[in-house]
Amino acid sequence: MARVLVVEDHVILRYALAHWLRQKGHEVLEAATADEALAVLKSIVTVDIVVTDVEMPGSMSGLDLTTHLRESFPSLPVIVVSGNPIPKDYTRASASFQKPYDFHRIAAHIETLVATNPSVPAAEKKADRQ
Repeated sequence: MARVLVVEDHVILRYALAHWLRQKGHEVLEAATADEALAVLKSIVTVDIVVTDVEMPGSMSGLDLTTHLRESFPSLPVIVVSGNPIPKDYTRASASFQKPYDFHRIAAHIETLVATNPSVPAAEKKADRQ
């Protein structure tokens, strides 16, 4: 399965999505802000997919984070989730979903991204090394 970074400032929502994804077999890392997400992504940890909220405290929004990731990690899939409509002309995300979180749809889309990704997910690589 994939190593997913969930970026969500609301702790209950972040925990619920992370828990659901773990139940689906994914390894999940959590960040409360885009700044925390960037710290994770700049570390030695490899991430396969990012799921980010749009409105968060810190130096950048989820859309700003997605734009930054497209420039720095162009092959990293990013799923954007928001309680507000995402501009129709925003094309930097791999997918976008409206809140409230639809765990089934997000997990299914992650499965699709994993299945169509030519590289082996980081979580599987880690399991192979152990």
